[in-house]
Amino acid sequence: MKRSGIRRQVVWLTLVPSLVMVICLEALFLYVSYSDIDRDLQESGKLIARQLASSSEYGVFSNNQAFLQNLANGSLQQPDVRGLIILNAASEILVKGGEFSGHLKSGPNIADFEASDHPGLSQFNASDKEGVSLLSPVRGDQRSLWIYQPIIPAQIALDDFGGKSATRQTGAVIVEMSKLGARETKIQILWLTVIGTTLFLCITLLLVYRASRRITQPIRKLSDAMQAIGGGDLNTRVSLRTDIDELDTLAHGLNNMTADLRQERAILERRIDDATQALRLKKEEAERASHDKSRFLAMASHDLRQPLHALGLYVAELQRRLSLAGQRRVSDADQIHLVGQVEQSVETLATLLNALLDISKLDAGAVVPQLRPCDVNAIFVRVVADYQMLAGIRNIRLIVRPCGGYITSDPQLLERILMNLVSNAIRYTPPGGCVMLACRRRGDFWRIEVRDSGVGITKIDQINIFREFFQLQQPHLNTNNGLGLGLSIVDRLVKLLGHRLELRSEPGKGSVFALEAPAVAHTVNSSVAMKGTQPSSDIAQEIENSPLHEKRLLVVDDDAMVLSGTSSLLTSWGCIVSAAASMNEVEQLLQDGVEWDFIISDYQLVGNENGIDVITAVRQHLGKQIPCILVSGDTSPAILKLASVNGHHLLHKPVKPAKLKSLVMHLLKE
Repeated sequence: MKRSGIRRQVVWLTLVPSLVMVICLEALFLYVSYSDIDRDLQESGKLIARQLASSSEYGVFSNNQAFLQNLANGSLQQPDVRGLIILNAASEILVKGGEFSGHLKSGPNIADFEASDHPGLSQFNASDKEGVSLLSPVRGDQRSLWIYQPIIPAQIALDDFGGKSATRQTGAVIVEMSKLGARETKIQILWLTVIGTTLFLCITLLLVYRASRRITQPIRKLSDAMQAIGGGDLNTRVSLRTDIDELDTLAHGLNNMTADLRQERAILERRIDDATQALRLKKEEAERASHDKSRFLAMASHDLRQPLHALGLYVAELQRRLSLAGQRRVSDADQIHLVGQVEQSVETLATLLNALLDISKLDAGAVVPQLRPCDVNAIFVRVVADYQMLAGIRNIRLIVRPCGGYITSDPQLLERILMNLVSNAIRYTPPGGCVMLACRRRGDFWRIEVRDSGVGITKIDQINIFREFFQLQQPHLNTNNGLGLGLSIVDRLVKLLGHRLELRSEPGKGSVFALEAPAVAHTVNSSVAMKGTQPSSDIAQEIENSPLHEKRLLVVDDDAMVLSGTSSLLTSWGCIVSAAASMNEVEQLLQDGVEWDFIISDYQLVGNENGIDVITAVRQHLGKQIPCILVSGDTSPAILKLASVNGHHLLHKPVKPAKLKSLVMHLLKE
């Protein structure tokens, strides 16, 4: 339905009833006027016919045609008289005047007309030969009106009984009245009516328009004010100058409402500002707390990793020496076992420390994913190599279903996710069970699944499984070598990468952790896809037999314990080690002409010195690209980025001796 403005509606509501009323009144007026004109024409004709009949009585009786002609000529002078005839008793025309339209027929009746042009004239039946009809028949068509008037003698004789005697008709008069004058009068009346109606409607429309404007203009002002208020402009005020009390009351109420709304909004804005300020303060306080926590953890990371790294190196060296001594004396087996327990404790401590620091970095947003094409099979190989021995120790079959797919992800973070999932599956799978790592294509995604035949997870525990420090209570399984942070790290990493993680599990039927990542549309060279990733343990197994005998290594670290432990460990591997704690000592060794095949340097040295500067200075002095490794207790992304930009391999403390040895042998081989 088409919508219209209030002014148009007011005009229509006012004008339409007026128009209907005017049309009805004008139609009634025209009907009455036309009826009066027709009636006046008929009455005038009847009057002329009666007068002529009365005046013609003697002339008809005496057959004085001259007299009758004079009477006829006088009657023709009357308005609208077109023609007439005077008949005698034998229906013979005595006098005919004007333009009479009909012709008398021969017959017994006085008023039988031949009506070839006017059919209505053939129906006159005024009298018969026995008596006289006192009625005056009237017939007409669109052009003329014929009036029949009998001529009856004026003498009335009374019979013996006091009644009227029979009177015989002596003749008749037929007068033809023209309707042209009446028609012209009707047309004039019609035009006057149309003109008068038009003027009336125009005047009415003007009056209605002006009256509606007095009403609609204030209403439009009120409507515009309401739209402005709805748009948020509470400074809007309506000023009306009308003599309509209701509109003035409405405008006054609208102004009061706007003032109240403005006051309420001011109060609400102050409350919002206060709440926002309070939230801002709390946010800043939380950010400071988070920053302080991150700073503390970063400092703690560096300070804790240093002795832990040195402890690991010393334990490795002690275990090596005890193993050599154990070949000569069987009684040292208990000491070797004790050292093994210490090494396991150090490894567990390093794992827990890394997990806590990873949680801190993920919460602080310090981890930025580097998305690129990743070879799923290569990641599977490294994950299985890391956990194949653990699965064998616990009598668990570790099955891999490889695939030839490439996905878009961060290879290091994705590998960390799968390592945590596989580690968790092995931990909660009883001996004799099975853990499977598989991958399959689903549309535009690759679905990586870690399946196990373990204890399963209840619906309630599935809600809490990704929370920090949450562990399933399984008394028959040894699950104490963890803090319950693995799945929490997995959840954060999955959200960081934008992937989707799905869990399906039932108690006693095992669990399925499914990760979906977008597939790469085209084939990617594996060397490009895995560029920058660290060599896996299977490489270490292949090059384990490559000796480090008489390889010259430079070790730089400002921590005396770490420097001593690293030097001892490298020396035990057959390397020739040069130790330095600062850039000055390195420069002194260079001045003495010492050259090296490999460099291992801590990143953060004394003062503003760092390992990158040391490596750069040594390479420039010796004029060759010596392979190197950066070691750091700082896990911030900035250090990782600096090492990557300069093309250096970075290891975070504490470093496992086996991993250090594997990487050194690999880089020397390259």
